[in-house]
Amino acid sequence: MALRLIKILPPRNFTYRDQIINEEDVVDHWIEINEGRKSIHVLADVELTEKILQDFESKFSSSDDYRIVLFPVEATLPPQRSEEEEEENQIAAEDNQEENRVKRISREELYEDIKEVVDFSWVYFVLIALSCVVAANGLIRDSAAMVIGAMVIAPILGPNVGLALATTLGDKWLLKRSIRSIIYGFSLGMVLSIVMGIFLQINPDVYEINSRTTVSFADIALGLAAGVAGCLSFTRGISAAVIGVMVAVALLPPMVATGLLLGSGMYEMALGAALLTVTYIICVNLAGVVTFLLQGIKPQSFRQRREGEELSRYAIIIWLSLLFVLALIIYYQYF
Repeated sequence: MALRLIKILPPRNFTYRDQIINEEDVVDHWIEINEGRKSIHVLADVELTEKILQDFESKFSSSDDYRIVLFPVEATLPPQRSEEEEEENQIAAEDNQEENRVKRISREELYEDIKEVVDFSWVYFVLIALSCVVAANGLIRDSAAMVIGAMVIAPILGPNVGLALATTLGDKWLLKRSIRSIIYGFSLGMVLSIVMGIFLQINPDVYEINSRTTVSFADIALGLAAGVAGCLSFTRGISAAVIGVMVAVALLPPMVATGLLLGSGMYEMALGAALLTVTYIICVNLAGVVTFLLQGIKPQSFRQRREGEELSRYAIIIWLSLLFVLALIIYYQYF
């Protein structure tokens, strides 16, 4: 069972009452006093942290003089036993409280994790450049190992998941940042790939390139699977590097193939690779928005929730419409 430590610094004028913490939601809790100010420490299952955070935010809603900090917990002694977990789950089910277990990390933790990987630093652009160079070499030499290495390097996961989360929450700041990160990253990758295509000898018949110049319905399935896997990796607190490879499978190689073929003057094949890239982008983002919605990720306030629902609805309609157009293109291409 993954645990989180929540440290709460309540408002200085906050009056402590009985039952400030729901005992059924926590593993343990204690109060410390430092320089005359009390702090509440709560150890809880990661799946209940969002409910606990919401409870405290509602208690402190009339004041800005408070701070809540969330820490990941590697281990505790004594450890939580599986028998205890089963007993807790059984009690929760009997009390009709299973709905409180959202089966994911809290919205606040998820937001901070994704905000960190929607990057504009020089490291982001260096990694984009390096991944394109490695991917181009892998495509030209028909080396699957090199292409996989480029997938590991590519920081493509963060901005796309950030776009899906921003759409779900109606967060315009994160939405703009994610779009800019995607545009800058793909622009840099395309320019580098085109330049390499101009100066390097490209053989379009090698498997690693040729296989990415056509689009099929199987590619739609791959893109949707990559989007779901990428979002689930964040909501479950799994390292982005693990699942980032799967998302890069969908996005990086066809993008680099598009640039290489454009630089070599093979425009018809480049169009097919570009269409494949666009297909994956649409599928990844559509799957991401739907995954977040199904997991119950939504803004806390009523006004933000309305904006988030409206933006999510528009996004799903747009992505579905584009996907339908692509499906028609694929259908007429093969049939």
